[in-house]
Amino acid sequence: MRNQNRYVQYARARSLEQALAGAVVESVLQTLVMRWPQIISGDRPAFEAWEMLVSRVAAAARETCRARSCQGRDAVHQTLSGQEADVVLLRYRLSLTLAETADLMGLDVPEVTVSLRKGMSMLLAPA
Repeated sequence: MRNQNRYVQYARARSLEQALAGAVVESVLQTLVMRWPQIISGDRPAFEAWEMLVSRVAAAARETCRARSCQGRDAVHQTLSGQEADVVLLRYRLSLTLAETADLMGLDVPEVTVSLRKGMSMLLAPA
């Protein structure tokens, strides 16, 4: 629950409209509540929560894209995929620190640092 606002910010940054972003995040939080004993007993509960959010946001973004043109899709996820895209988006679009990004994604700071460097080098590479 403590990450609800940042989850919504992430969904919005992935080009979901406010109402849809809120609905997706709410569905993720409801699932987390139902599965919390199982999730909390795992090694990285924040990572599991993040993966669930990313999956549902991506599905909603794809569905939105089918319903209208994909012009609103965020440029980072058009160029990068996976963890690198998310780290770049959180760090530079939402202005989270490396530690905040790591905490939100359920990763260690060195993992975030490597993903950020990899993502930025891919974005800045000549075409």
